[in-house]
Amino acid sequence: MSEENKKTPRTISRREFLRDAGIVVGGTAVSSAFFLSACGDEVEVTKTVTTTAPGSTSTVTTTAPGPTSTITKTAADNTVTVTKYTCPVCNQEFDSLEALKAHYDSVHEGEAVAGNMVSLTINGKEYELQVQPNWTLRYTLHTVLGFTSVKDMCCEQAQCGSCAVLVGGKPLLSCMMLTIECNGMVIQTAEGIAENKHPLVESYVKNLCAQCGYCTPGFITTAKALLDKNTTPTADEIAHALEGNLCRCGTYPYHIDAVLEASALLK
Repeated sequence: MSEENKKTPRTISRREFLRDAGIVVGGTAVSSAFFLSACGDEVEVTKTVTTTAPGSTSTVTTTAPGPTSTITKTAADNTVTVTKYTCPVCNQEFDSLEALKAHYDSVHEGEAVAGNMVSLTINGKEYELQVQPNWTLRYTLHTVLGFTSVKDMCCEQAQCGSCAVLVGGKPLLSCMMLTIECNGMVIQTAEGIAENKHPLVESYVKNLCAQCGYCTPGFITTAKALLDKNTTPTADEIAHALEGNLCRCGTYPYHIDAVLEASALLK
């Protein structure tokens, strides 16, 4: 992943606010106002409602992001077009673009555009949060939610295994997953494994697997996935399962001993 993509994504500023805007009342043509979203896409913020008389009222509504609401105006003998401007953060409606801009500057400066909501189950707890399109799952878990066991030794190049988490029970590299694509997923980190008092944690301590300890959560997470699938692995099977996890301190033989001991305790 490039350095640019790894940076915390920018949010909307007032300077990025407007491409083209307009209001027409008593006519039929309305131009549109746009926000630039955090990923560079334009988000329309106008809502146009047209009513026609005489004698009866008909309404045609086009909606910007947010809940749909209908605004009806009745005219005696002509068509009236009214434009409402919808805040893409809180969905509040305004009669003018200037009113929307003033609202955004005073209430939402620095906030991200609504949308990008994900629901995650992490270590048995439900989390619902708004994310940016380029946030990796590792960034969200570690930096946003504070699960510090999810490390990054290779600068998110998928080469060290220190960011491994269990997603649906499978060991996956969280640096290679976009959070926005993980909606509804069940995730377990090393914190959750320790909270559940899995024997791997104690066996890793007893077998002196950690020197600096930076890689240890990734090893434990990967080993846990192996033991969930195979409670009696051989040394070769353990070595094969852990081959994607790197240890700068070179404690590889101890990891095999620890997993074998945990396996015995699980029987």
